[in-house]
Amino acid sequence: MRRACPPRGPRGFSIIEVLVAVLVSAIGFSAVFALQIRTMQGNISAREQSAAMVLAESALETLRTETYRWRVEAPPSGLLSVTRNTWHTLTPNGPVDQAGLPLEAGGVLGSQLTRQRFCVHYWLEAMVGTFSNMLNVRIRILWPRSPQDTWDLAQVCTDDGAAAFRENLPDNIARWNSLVLPGALRMRD
Repeated sequence: MRRACPPRGPRGFSIIEVLVAVLVSAIGFSAVFALQIRTMQGNISAREQSAAMVLAESALETLRTETYRWRVEAPPSGLLSVTRNTWHTLTPNGPVDQAGLPLEAGGVLGSQLTRQRFCVHYWLEAMVGTFSNMLNVRIRILWPRSPQDTWDLAQVCTDDGAAAFRENLPDNIARWNSLVLPGALRMRD
C-alpha cells in the first residue's frame, strides 16, 4: 500500500525573487531620500530668502530714519550723502547675519553659521519734477549660492565690491543669490 504524501507547505522565495524585491525597494527608498534632500534644500533656500527680505526691509527703515535729518536747506548727511546712481554698502565691516549683526572676533555677536552671511548694498537716485524732494532707493542683499563659497563675501561687502558687482554679472549670477527691494525716501517736511 502506498502512503499518501502529506500536502506540501508553501515553498518560500527563490533568490531571484528576493533580489528583485530588494532592488525595487532600493529604488523606492532612493526616490524618497532624493525627495527629502530636495525638500530640505528648498527649506534652506526659503529661510535664506526670508532672512534676506527681513534684512532688506530693516536697511530700508535705516535709510528712512536718515531722512529725518534731511532738511531742504542742507544737503543730506550720513548714508544719504553718497554719490547718486551707484551702489554703496551698508555693511562696510564685512558680512552680517540675518539680524544685521557682524560676527566679531570673539564670536559674541552674529550667527556662527557661514550660511547665514549677507552683504547689504543700496542705490540712491534723485527723482525729478513733482517728486524732486524724494529719492528712489534700491536695497540689494547678496549671499553665496554655495555654503562653501564664502571666501570673498567680505570683498563684495565693500563699497568697491558693491559698485563692481555688475562688471562680472554672468559669473556673479552663477555664484550669488540676490534680492532687490525698491523703495522711496522722502525728506522730512
